[in-house]
Amino acid sequence: MGRTRRESVHAMTDNREDELDPLTEAALERIVHLHSGSAVAEDWEAYQDWRASSVEHRTAAERAERLWARLGPALKPPGRGGGTVAILAALTIGLAGAFGAGAFGPPRSYFADQRTSVGERRTVALADGSIVEADASTSFDVDFAPGERRLKLYAGRIHVAVTPDVARPFIVEAGDLEAQALGTAFEVDQAKDATDVVVTERRVRARDVRTGAQVELGAGEETTLRNGSLQAPRAVDVRAATAWRRGMLVFDDRRLDEVAEEISRYVGGRIIFLGDAGSLRLTGAFPSGDAATVLDAVTAALPVRVTRLPFLTVVRTASR
Repeated sequence: MGRTRRESVHAMTDNREDELDPLTEAALERIVHLHSGSAVAEDWEAYQDWRASSVEHRTAAERAERLWARLGPALKPPGRGGGTVAILAALTIGLAGAFGAGAFGPPRSYFADQRTSVGERRTVALADGSIVEADASTSFDVDFAPGERRLKLYAGRIHVAVTPDVARPFIVEAGDLEAQALGTAFEVDQAKDATDVVVTERRVRARDVRTGAQVELGAGEETTLRNGSLQAPRAVDVRAATAWRRGMLVFDDRRLDEVAEEISRYVGGRIIFLGDAGSLRLTGAFPSGDAATVLDAVTAALPVRVTRLPFLTVVRTASR
């Protein structure tokens, strides 16, 4: 179902502090347990004892605590009688900061004209007769003017079947990329670090608004804007790329950290990787209505362990 490939350590943040050594991974695993809702006072004492047992353990614990703090909840043991309430309070405070920092999408997307929730797909008929299919966790604004029709995609993925109107070009804006329909149907995917355009009918002109670079795409082609570079058109399996429109998620030898970005639209929260788990490869087709089964399939097919918490899933290699 997949194959492994050893690479440098990967995580879903860009900070090199997240490239974790085994001791830091061990510390983070303890912290995850402490916030799982099943920890007792003895577990907190055991963690403090482990932390104080050597300079190496203390250093690893400090690194793990900094990572955990960036993910949301503060590292504070529940007080007497606090239990789950204290943990939920910490999560609430952490999530408030995460939303403010845009950890769950750009803040402006919260008030977008159209917004789908986790796991929800929606079809929207626009005033000009064009049809937009929005994937889960997607948000966009509709801005129609006398001389132009424009959608501003903030997060997620849409497929647009455009009604021709030579007097009013139809443009999808996503980050630094603009995709202009040339009498066509196409998909735009605004992901964490890249924007993809896939053409399903006719032609599309994709342009990097920062550099002015542009490419024209025909049906069955895609391009990606990544790290300020607009890639040349390449052939794509349109049926697989647009499987989400049929309620399926299809992965063909994809890295787990890429897979995670897609399934998080359906299961919610953040997914982080420890060790080299993010570089493992997955091939398979899964129903998007039960995207959590992807994680089950991952643990069955690959040497990883998955720990699920509210709003957070941690995936780590099962052995070294």
